[in-house]
Amino acid sequence: MNAVLITQCIQNDFVKPLASGEPLPNLLHIGHDEAQRLVGSDVSVGPIGCFMKWVNKRPISKLNTIHIRDWHNGDSPEQKAHLAQFGPHCLQGTLGAEFIFDEINDDATLINSTTLNDFEGTGLKETLDVIASQSSSGEKIRVGLVGVWTEAKIMFLAYELTTRYSQFEVAVCSALTASSSRSQHFLALQQLSRVVGVTVIDSMGEFTQFLGGSDGALEEPILQHKGMSDSLEIISDKAMHLDDEAENLIRYLFRDCQKISLKILDGGFSGNLVAGVQSFDVHGHEQAPHVVKIGPRSEMAQERTAFEQIEGVLGNNAPAISEYADMQQRGAIKYRYASMGTGKARSLQECFQTNVGQEKLHSYLDAIFSEQMGRLYRASVRDTQDLLKYYCFDSEWADSVRTKIVELIGDCPESGDLVLPGNRSAYNLYHFYKEELDRLPSTVADYPFSFIHGDLNGANVIIDERDNVWLIDFFHTHRGHVLKDFAKLENDLLYIYTPIESDEDLMLAYKFTDYLLSMDDPFLQILELPELFSGTQFETTYESICKIRHLAANQISNNDSKRMLQWLVPQLRYAVHTIGFDEPNEWQRVWALYTSTQVSEILAGSR
Repeated sequence: MNAVLITQCIQNDFVKPLASGEPLPNLLHIGHDEAQRLVGSDVSVGPIGCFMKWVNKRPISKLNTIHIRDWHNGDSPEQKAHLAQFGPHCLQGTLGAEFIFDEINDDATLINSTTLNDFEGTGLKETLDVIASQSSSGEKIRVGLVGVWTEAKIMFLAYELTTRYSQFEVAVCSALTASSSRSQHFLALQQLSRVVGVTVIDSMGEFTQFLGGSDGALEEPILQHKGMSDSLEIISDKAMHLDDEAENLIRYLFRDCQKISLKILDGGFSGNLVAGVQSFDVHGHEQAPHVVKIGPRSEMAQERTAFEQIEGVLGNNAPAISEYADMQQRGAIKYRYASMGTGKARSLQECFQTNVGQEKLHSYLDAIFSEQMGRLYRASVRDTQDLLKYYCFDSEWADSVRTKIVELIGDCPESGDLVLPGNRSAYNLYHFYKEELDRLPSTVADYPFSFIHGDLNGANVIIDERDNVWLIDFFHTHRGHVLKDFAKLENDLLYIYTPIESDEDLMLAYKFTDYLLSMDDPFLQILELPELFSGTQFETTYESICKIRHLAANQISNNDSKRMLQWLVPQLRYAVHTIGFDEPNEWQRVWALYTSTQVSEILAGSR
């Protein structure tokens, strides 16, 4: 059975691109930022333009297209109340009532709507009844929705479709829907998924596949513009390999340039390409710095939607999504860093490992946790959560944990203590996962939750030559436990950035863990470092830990009875994860294992 696409109010009065600062043409226009995200500066190569070119090449035997447009008569008594409430818009025969895209397939159905309910006084029901009647027994007809407003016309239409037609499987594309408020847009998408039962698809390519497209999906419309950038000179790091798909994505994203220079920032463990871009427009002007990230299509779409939810909060000293594109296998995000200085950029990890000085490190940590992410943390609310479940603790992971232990130290008994290098006896982490985890007291309670970065490691923080601090990689951004980012960065500071290069270092690392866990309160009782660590690598590590915990203390009440639990659980989560990392050496991973055994023993109540 062929699929159905319904477009909603993709008209000039709703979505026409506006210049920055240009006043809204009416009360219902979605505004400059959302129009830029949905339409782009140039309609023909923006998201809606590329998508509609794909749509218009689909025969009606493959895709039924229905365009719903607002169509008002200012002299109609029946429409007087609607126009009085929302103001004059989409008046018949005006430029504002015209579709934003020029070409409409001759086989498409046009529905004129005069109210918020598109089934009222229109031919929409009759059109859909015919389509629904063609469904074979038990066969679902896929119906995709795009357009505006997500929390109103899209929401109401989706509700009508799902309640009237059991034959329909309805989906919306987050990249092809919009509202005047970004927050209302995402709240509506959540409601569409949770309450109405609509599938929300983030990737434009995956949305076209839902509508019956091939794996190529949006490849053809994007490649139509390759000729615009055939002369684009791409200079890249020797270590960077650009295959055809990656190059085509880059050429599309920088189609207005004559030359770009790419420099690897970090590929991460996922294998994604993350590169800083110095670009020059067709007139030879150097543009503001960008970072381009290329990875699996669904992951890049998820990162885009995650970042869009916090983009407006992070402020001017933060990246903005300049453009997004996806193809058969991969997607690309073009981040704009308007005030990033030129010259060499370093990761926070490099700064930790090259001893740039505690004063600088502390200023970077202030910028991350107070100035940038702090905007999000300070809006935290108490949310009822199972803390162990949130941090993915499950006894089903016991065998996986045992395998990691055996690979690291050669043995893991079913019961009894582990014997770590240095003949150090330690609580059996495998036994904790297999036997003790399910016996722990419930951790369901109210905890502070806010939007968080979700993977705040040193490689995802970039420092430019002016000492500006920039965050990258928002794939894991979500509403989460407010201490998660702090625990993640401290974990990597300990087991990746602190050099452990001998058995002697490892023995001292055991003692350092013991010292950290001896504190009754990890946030307030920050004690003077014992003499045995003076002059060692642990001295500088401890100074940064104290700073991180001082900043974390601002996010949790002194009267919170579960302060210690909220630090131990994420600490254990990340230490266990580090046991199987590739980046730390064997001594560092054994240290992470030791910390895991000690924290799990505390949680199990064995000490």
